[in-house]
Parts: sequence; C-alpha cells; structure tokens
Amino acid sequence: MNFGIIADGNRRWAKANNKPISEGHFQGFLKLKDLILPTIQADGQFDSVTIYGFSTENWKRSPLEVLDLMKVFNKIFTQWSGELIYEKIRLIHVGRKDRLPKNLLNKIQDLEGKSSKFKEFTIYLCLDYGGQDEIVRVFNQLKIKKITSKDFEKHLEVPPLDIVFRTGGENRLSNFCIWQAAYAEFFFIKKKLPEIEKSDISVILDKFRERDRRKGE
Repeated sequence: MNFGIIADGNRRWAKANNKPISEGHFQGFLKLKDLILPTIQADGQFDSVTIYGFSTENWKRSPLEVLDLMKVFNKIFTQWSGELIYEKIRLIHVGRKDRLPKNLLNKIQDLEGKSSKFKEFTIYLCLDYGGQDEIVRVFNQLKIKKITSKDFEKHLEVPPLDIVFRTGGENRLSNFCIWQAAYAEFFFIKKKLPEIEKSDISVILDKFRERDRRKGE
C-alpha cells in the first residue's frame, strides 16, 4: 500500500518561529526523515510512501525562495543518500526532469540507480510534479485516443494511493496525484510539518485500519 504525504506548513512554521524559510523546509524534511517515515515503516501496512515536495506550480514563488528550496534539496540528498542505501530503501523521482537544476538532478538519478535493487520499501519523491501535468504527459506519450482506465494507470509514475495525509491545516489536494487519490482515505491535520509528533502518525494509522474501504463496491 502507498501512503501519500502533502508536506505543508514549513514556511508558516519558519515565520512563526522567526527562522529563515529555508530552515523551515529543512526542519520539515528532518521530521519526515527521522519520525514520519520510520513510523510508517514500523507499522507494517505500507510498502511505499509518496512525498509531495515541490509542485509544478511552486515555480511561481519568488526566485529567491525557489533558489533556497533547490539548495535545501541539494542538502537533503547529500545527507539522505547514504542513509537510504544503508536502510535498503528505494527512491524514485516522479515529475519533470527538464527544469530541475542539473546538479540536483544528477544527485537524484545517482541515488535512484544505487537504490534500484531494493524492493521492500519505496519512496516516490515528487519534485516538479503536478497531477494534471502527469496525466497530460502520459497522454502525449501514448498518442492514442482510446484506452481503459486500468491500462492508463499502468503508465502513471505513482501507484494508487491508500492514504492522503496533509499537514498545515489546508483541506485540498493541490494537484497532488489527482488520479491516484480516487479511492484514498483522507487525513488533514492543522499542525505544520515541523510540529508533527509520532502520536499524530500513529493515530492516523490506527484510524486507517478501522475504515471500511469498499472502493465503490
């Protein structure tokens, strides 16, 4: 099963704590890496996590903030790559490849290659990703007029989601995996990403077990 995370609230957390916005994003990453991902893995229900890190619309932010974000992602991959290999976690980048800085894309692809043999747990990292953009790219790739939903789904970069979890208090998808979330269970929390505690994730995992997931049946 696939646990989707819309990582939100980093900027507001930084402003509220008189920190640079880039520090808010990095603290959010640390919360994902050191608390949220291990809690999901230890629960045993899920074999993958999909993280919404940077959307196709985020390029509209100020050039300075975008530059700072790319620096944060570079820092993340420098620190994270060894840990993922040690823990035998596969990383797959989903989203456009043509607009990310070359040095960042090289780090991502290097880690993708080194981790490709790991099968037990996968992280789908959405950078320069949008659900609508993904669907358009698949249509352009297939170049056909008629296709079933099941066949179409096979060409998407992210498998179907079972949970969509969003931090930061907003109750919307914001163009995250709009196809894959068709039958996902939704959990929204007011806490900003750097404020999340282990108990918050544990409660969601417990509530998910209680849901009757009929998927239209």
